[in-house]
Amino acid sequence: MKHCINKLSALECSASHKGNRLFLHRLIKDLHATDLKLPGFPSVAKAVDLMMKKDRADAFKFSKLLEEDPALEHAVCYQANSVLYSRPTSSIRGAIARISQDNMWRLITRVSIEASVWHVPHMESWVDAQRSHAVVVAEVAAHLIGERRCTAYLSGLLHGIGRLSIYRAAVRHRRNPAPESDFVIQMCNQLYSAIGMLIAKAWGLEDTVIIAIGFHNGPSSAPQIGKKDAWVVHLANIIAHTVAAEAEGLDTDGREIIAQMKGVRFDREEAFDIAHDALSECDAYQAAQVAQAESA
Repeated sequence: MKHCINKLSALECSASHKGNRLFLHRLIKDLHATDLKLPGFPSVAKAVDLMMKKDRADAFKFSKLLEEDPALEHAVCYQANSVLYSRPTSSIRGAIARISQDNMWRLITRVSIEASVWHVPHMESWVDAQRSHAVVVAEVAAHLIGERRCTAYLSGLLHGIGRLSIYRAAVRHRRNPAPESDFVIQMCNQLYSAIGMLIAKAWGLEDTVIIAIGFHNGPSSAPQIGKKDAWVVHLANIIAHTVAAEAEGLDTDGREIIAQMKGVRFDREEAFDIAHDALSECDAYQAAQVAQAESA
């Protein structure tokens, strides 16, 4: 944290643009706060993780967790009434019964983070894109690990969380000059992983998750305890960016980058298929949320 703060302080002192300087001042102030001026890690995500680790999960306990957040209940019902099933189910107990415990863990973890953490005023489209990207990274990372419930999934969901603090500081300029967009993007690209580590530490997450968030752009340098997760998030991040570009019909060299990596062995086509499916599912889920909000 000290290195990150020192770097920001030096940039603040040297910034000639008033909006950039005030943006850095707000960001430094946020990072000094005990909670980093962010919501805490969702209590329901902590509860479902503890429940699964202690092997105490059942339909009743899941339903009690869902009572805490309508967004969670909606997500579970949406999943349980997908095309995978021939008949719809109208009860929450029936929905829970259709979904495996590991997938319930995924749903509750993902949706609780999206609902309580991922918010930036006036940047809804950017937030939606970041949340979709995070889900795709998480799905691919877990696929590469070969487990449904794993720290790689959580690391994938949170690998870009540092961007949240940066953009929240950027938009709070009120009557002061706004920071330059290019400058904010530059700071984001340089510092988001380091700030993501600070957030994960403040939330008390596992070391493997903290390391994967902080080192996913340079997994070879990651401490051994989190190196594997850092590598799979690194690969999943490239794959997720690649399929997003492909979905838009844009040129990308992501597949070539993956193919040229030495010592990296996995079924590339299968991983890209997982990513494309996850992106499509995210788009469909967001469309369903919009439709539900409009009909309410």
